Amino acid sequence: MKQSIRVLGLVGLFILAGVATHAQSNDDGSEDCAMCHEEVAAAFHGTIHGIAKRGAPSCVACHGNGAEHMEAGGDPELISKPTGTAGVKLCLGCHGQTQAMFSARSAHADLGIDCNACHSIHNPDHGRRALLKDDAKTLCAGCHASQANSFRRPYGHRLDLGGLDCASCHDPHAGAGDHSLRIDRAGDGPCVTCHAEKRGPFAFSHVSGVTGDCMTCHQPHGSTNPMALTRSRVEQLCLECHSRILPPDTLGSQTPSSHDLVDPRYRNCTVCHVAIHGSNTSPALLK
Repeated sequence: MKQSIRVLGLVGLFILAGVATHAQSNDDGSEDCAMCHEEVAAAFHGTIHGIAKRGAPSCVACHGNGAEHMEAGGDPELISKPTGTAGVKLCLGCHGQTQAMFSARSAHADLGIDCNACHSIHNPDHGRRALLKDDAKTLCAGCHASQANSFRRPYGHRLDLGGLDCASCHDPHAGAGDHSLRIDRAGDGPCVTCHAEKRGPFAFSHVSGVTGDCMTCHQPHGSTNPMALTRSRVEQLCLECHSRILPPDTLGSQTPSSHDLVDPRYRNCTVCHVAIHGSNTSPALLK
């Protein structure tokens, strides 16, 4: 009995010590901020930062000591504002995995776009993912209007359908252009995440990263052509690589002499070459 009491007493001491340590670590004066910024403080406590507690940022951690700010009646010039390069460095102190966004190849970094451009640290909307100021589609469209409008074309992807948005394929914290595409552990791009049957590997591959990729034939955001193809007619697309009129360094083999393109039956290549993404049985992708 005495042994049990001794154990319970030790457990209680450890718990109290932990509570005291936690209270001490958060006793940085941040509670005083809520006296004037009540709504902001209440919203912040509902965010992932406020819930995370252990190691989470506080008002003072990001805005500095506000003693002079309070003594001056809330003078905004006497409080730190983590924006621009300073704000980025502050965020990366905890979110180091986003370091790639601010590398030399990042378009966002080149344009001076920082974390606060897309994220609201005091975001009261707890339902939004990653404290975004708005949904990803709306945020991206603010700068990428051309790409956003391309989704209105009749063939292609539909944003918000099945949870699909810009960040499904692009990593906003990565580099520019193709460098922003999400790559899985196998080294494949985002297309095969949904179109797994096109992944391969195939015994006889075709436009599978060796001589091109999905965007060689498809417009990823949206197209006016069926199957989101870059050309309205299939033979036009195929002949961009499989043609004698191209330079010697053409990507594909040339069409055989039996394929007289004056004859309409040879103008729809995929009638015979049905395994257009790759085949395990036919070098000519016939099946």
